[in-house]
Formats: sequence, structure tokens, C-alpha cells
Amino acid sequence: MTGQMVGPYEVLEKLGEGGMGVVYKARDTRLRRHVALKFLSGKDITSTTRTRFLREAQTASSLNHPNIVTIYDIGQTEDSTYIVMEYLEGQPISKLIDRARGMEVTVTLEYAIQLAEALAAAHEAGVVHRDLKPGNAIVSPGGRLKVLDFGLAKFDAPQDSEATQTISLTVQGAFVGTVAYVAPEQSMCQPSDHRADIFSFGIMLHEMITGARPFSGRNTVMLLHEINYGAPQSIRETHPHLPPSLEAIVFKLLEKRPADRYQTMREVLAAIRNARPDLEDLTHIGVPPVRPAADASVSTRRTEPGSYTSPPSTSGEKTAIAVLPFRSISADKDDSYLAAGISSEIIRALSGVPGVRVASQLASFQFRDEVPDLAKVAQSLRIRYALTGSLRRAGNRIRVIAELSDALEGSQIWSRTFDRALEDIFAVQEEIANAIVGATGGELIRARAEHASTMPAESLDAWGLVRKAYHFVNFAYHSGAIDEAVDLVRRGIALAPEYGAAYAFLGLYLSQRVVVSISKDPDRDRAESIEAVERAIELAPGDPEVLENAALVLFNGGKPVRATTAARRAVEVAPFNLVAWGYLGLCLGWCGAETDVPEAHRILERLIRNTPDHPSLPYWLYFNAGTYTREEKWQEAADCARRSLELQPRFTIAIAEYANALGCLGRFEEAREAMSKLAAINPNASFEAYIGELYLTNRTREQALLHIKGLAAAGILPG
Repeated sequence: MTGQMVGPYEVLEKLGEGGMGVVYKARDTRLRRHVALKFLSGKDITSTTRTRFLREAQTASSLNHPNIVTIYDIGQTEDSTYIVMEYLEGQPISKLIDRARGMEVTVTLEYAIQLAEALAAAHEAGVVHRDLKPGNAIVSPGGRLKVLDFGLAKFDAPQDSEATQTISLTVQGAFVGTVAYVAPEQSMCQPSDHRADIFSFGIMLHEMITGARPFSGRNTVMLLHEINYGAPQSIRETHPHLPPSLEAIVFKLLEKRPADRYQTMREVLAAIRNARPDLEDLTHIGVPPVRPAADASVSTRRTEPGSYTSPPSTSGEKTAIAVLPFRSISADKDDSYLAAGISSEIIRALSGVPGVRVASQLASFQFRDEVPDLAKVAQSLRIRYALTGSLRRAGNRIRVIAELSDALEGSQIWSRTFDRALEDIFAVQEEIANAIVGATGGELIRARAEHASTMPAESLDAWGLVRKAYHFVNFAYHSGAIDEAVDLVRRGIALAPEYGAAYAFLGLYLSQRVVVSISKDPDRDRAESIEAVERAIELAPGDPEVLENAALVLFNGGKPVRATTAARRAVEVAPFNLVAWGYLGLCLGWCGAETDVPEAHRILERLIRNTPDHPSLPYWLYFNAGTYTREEKWQEAADCARRSLELQPRFTIAIAEYANALGCLGRFEEAREAMSKLAAINPNASFEAYIGELYLTNRTREQALLHIKGLAAAGILPG
């Protein structure tokens, strides 16, 4: 068309061609300016397609933003429809990315902010891009980024035409660019909205930072499988000098469920801007690709000003695990399908455990036909932990044995046997998988904390310091351990001031100092604990660890509604976050409405029954004891508190709960003996402070007094 006139536009040269059209540089003879003409082309164009193209072009033309290419006009010839757009000098982002190293990180964030501003404006105007990719973002010589094709790129087929979409996704060369950046719901032909753009933005951001996309596959089918089911490639495996906050942002953008992502681009903008302080002193550091470590939970620690190195393998933002295909050792070959189904269910469910990166089923199942060497599996899949298992059937019953191993050290961490009647095969698969995941999640929490605990604090990064602190508190619950945990977490915050989870754990441990009466300044510690979780929520509003700890701190701070909301949000974000489920049970049982109490018992008793080895078990038992106290079921309260103390003998508030239940049962001497143990553990414990805490954490004054009723009956409370 070069040299031809299209209306008032003189076509000068061809700029490019894509799946939906051809773009030319042209001259507007009326206004004497250069423009770009985009022609809708293709042999399958229909009147419906053209109508949608024009309608969406009209919508997109209403956008007026400095980071969005302006649409000037829509025209039509006898053969085609065209759009008249702003002509840009510059290069697409796809040409600026160094495939071996990625882009310089501060430049990446500057472009990401401009891109996010454009998307936010479009979404607020009701326009969704639907084909966001590096080729659709142009950067001018002066650094201004502009986004092309808003609302246009995917309207070469009706959105409600499942068959047409399927063809465009699978025909070689027809839709490859979009497939690489498509959101899971789009690839499955499900309804999608602006959150699909948020997912695509996450793929772009990952690619700009690292030079590679987070999902890959040898062909389109495998790529779509990874997008729908695989874990994204860790940024810090190849770029360990970058802070955890940046990788956390990208991973949240790439959540499979739209509800688990950032919900608006304004939220994304806030997160990116919060991450920028972490990067201020990285501007002079190069980004050489780093050989992936055998343990994919690689993070970063700072050794001296301006120096970043790979940390010990105990540190990392994610704990990496592979679920290998469970083996059937039954005579019936069909049982191999049942075993594989259990493995698939476990992979699905483990994806809901916070802080865990799960190798995709496609990657793990390549070991289906062999007895794997776990060390080689760890190296191949870049994981540390491996879950293996076997299935045997006898009549109408099956036995599943699951084993969790440290693949790097070659040691078994945990093993459990599950016997079930095979009545509903799918229900049994799901039940066993959920039980295994619950137990596995607890063991991974314990394992990563124990790894961190063996390392000198000076050698750990912020993540490792937080895990080391967790080990101190959970396995040595006393004043010295809690004080040490506070110190460790403060050091973590000093290393990574924008690491939200570190603030959340600081709030938790400060709150615990007040609750167990070891704080030297309770008012100050309580106020700082609230401030810390508020900061954590500001930095990482969707982080399940932040939400779970915020729930307990807000509960202890006398903010029951916010506490319950945070706990519910935590389990929505990460359905297998058992710690958060426990805090939800606590909130409902102690300060919820009367109608909430049965739900509290269901939650807590399920946790206690299904995960007897979880490190949080003593606390769940205590939460349940307090819920029984509310109902004045003293024997049940005493049984739960006693079991809690068997697991955590220095848990002073559980001692008080146990003594109170004994007093209400008339076992006064045993109650006084229990309280003497409390006094020996913490001579500074104050009844006045304890009662004050009860008033804060119970729904009514009357409910709070039930927790000291037995102490009064046994003559333990001072007159």
C-alpha cells in the first residue's frame, strides 16, 4: 500500500504485521502529522468481528493517558477496516530485554510503573487490554512508555465463541505471543476481567527482570499446562542480589486464581513503589545470571556495604518440594491410576500452603516409571524436599504410606500411614491428599525453622532470621526465647526494611511478651505490636503469613472484628495455611458470636485430629480449651489444656487455663499445684495483667470471668 491514499492519509511505509492486522506509517495530509494506520485483515473476518473491532476501538479511543497510545480515528475502505493511531518513535520492550541478564532493575521498575499507570487508567474506564506483552509496549528515546492496542488485540474472534478461541490458541503460529502471556482463566476459555491483565503484567515484569518468562514448555500444550498448574520460576535463583519483596510481588501477580492476585492495578502500583527502597543501593550492581542452586529456596544476605552473595541453603523466600508419583504395589494395574490421582491432589493442595514452591505435576511426573534418586531429583527440579509414597489395596480397603524426605541430605523427615475404606474413590483421594498435605505443611515449617536455627545469625538473611526466631519461640517457649526472637526479627527488618512478614512476626512476638507477662513495658510492647502488623499489612496485604500473624496480634490487642477478618482472608488466600485456620478458630471461639462457637470447634478439632504432628498443635489445644471454657464444659477444657501442656510445658497461659478448669471441677489441690508451676516458670506473672488480657480477648466481661472462675473457687486469686 506504500504510496497509496487511504482517505486523507498518505501511506509511507510498512511498520509491521501481526496476527490481526498490518500497521503502516502514514502522513495525515490535513494536519500534516505522522500517524500509524492499523488495518484489520485476515480471510476469516466477518461482520460480527468487524462490529466488535469498531465498538472496542471506540471505547479505547476514549482513553486519555500519557502512557496509552492515542487513537485518532476509525475508517473503512471497501476491503478493510482501519484505525488511525498516534505514531511513535522508539522500540518495544521486547527489543530492550537482555535475554541472558534481564534489564537493569531500577529501569525495569520505572517502566513497570508507567505500564501499571496505563493499565490502572484503562481498567478504571472499563477497558481491558487482553493481549498485554512486551511487543505491545513502546519506549520512546526519552524513556516514555506507551501501551498499544488497548481493547483491540483479541477481538479477532468473538469472546463467547469457545470453538474459535480454542482454534486460535492451538493452531501453530496463530496465537503464540498471547499464549505465552495469557492468564489461566483465559486459556481455559473461562470468563475473565481486568485481573487477567494483572497476570499478564506479572509475566512481563518477570521477563523484564530476568530476561526469561516465568513459565515455559516445549510446545503450546505444555506451556499452557505450566501456566495453569506450574509454579513460576524463582527470580532469585538467577538474581539472588534482588530483595524478597520484589519476587513476592511477581509471585502474587502470577497467582492462578484471580481472587488471589492483586485486585487492582492501584494495589500493584503501591506494592512496586513500596519495593523501590529495597533497590536504591543496587543501581551500581550488575545483574550477571547466577547458576541455580540445588535448593531452589535461594535468597540473599548482605555481607558488607554494596556486597550481596548467595545465602546458606536454609534461607529463602520459598521452601521447594516435589511430589513424585505415588507407586502402586497392588496386583491390580488400575490402582496405579488411583495412586497417581492422590499425587495430583497433593500437588494441587500443597499449592495452598504459604511459603512453599511446588514443582509442577508435569515436571514431577517425568519420574513416573523409575525408582528415583532423590539427589538427582533435587538437582533436576531445583527442590530440597521430596514427598514420595506407595499404595496397596486389599479388598475394599487401601493403605497409603507417605514419606517426606530432605532430598539434599538424603534423610527421611516424616512418614505416615493412611488406611481407608474405598467407597468413593474420588472422595478418598481428596481426603488422603488433604491429610498428607496438612501433615507435610507442618513438617516443612518445622524443617526450615530447624535448618535456620543451626546457622549463626550473622550468616542469615532476613528470611533466615525470621525462621530462626520462629524456632526459638515454638520449641523453647519462655521469656528468654521470646526476647531472642524479638531481637532476631529486628535484625531481619534492619536487613530488609520492606519485608512485610518480618514486621508481622515482630508484632507477634511483642504481643506474646505481653500475653505471657514477661514484658517490661506492656503498653509500649502492645502499641508497637499493633504498629508492626499495620506496617506489615501495608507492605504485603495479601501475604498469608502477614495476615495470620496480624490476626493473632489484633486478637490480643482487643480488635476482634479485624482479627477475624484477617484470619478469614488468610485462609482464603492460602487454603492449607493451617496456622491461620487455628487463629480463625481462636477468634470465633473466644470472641465470636454464640453461633460461631460450633464452627470454632469444627476447625480446631479437625486440625487436632488430622495433623497431630504439627508444631502449632499445643496452641490449637489451648484455643479449644478456652472455647470449652466459654461453654462451661470443664472436663473438655481440662483435657485440652492438659494435652497442650504435655507438648509445651512452659506455656503459662495454658497452665492458667488448666488450673481454672480443675478448680471448676472441684479439684482444688491439683489447681493450686498447677499454679505453683506457673509461678516457678514466671515469678513476675500478675493476676491483674492476666485478667486485663482476658477482658481484651473475650466477647463479654462475663465470658472473661469464666476463665478465672475456677481459680477463685480454689482460693488461688488474691482477695
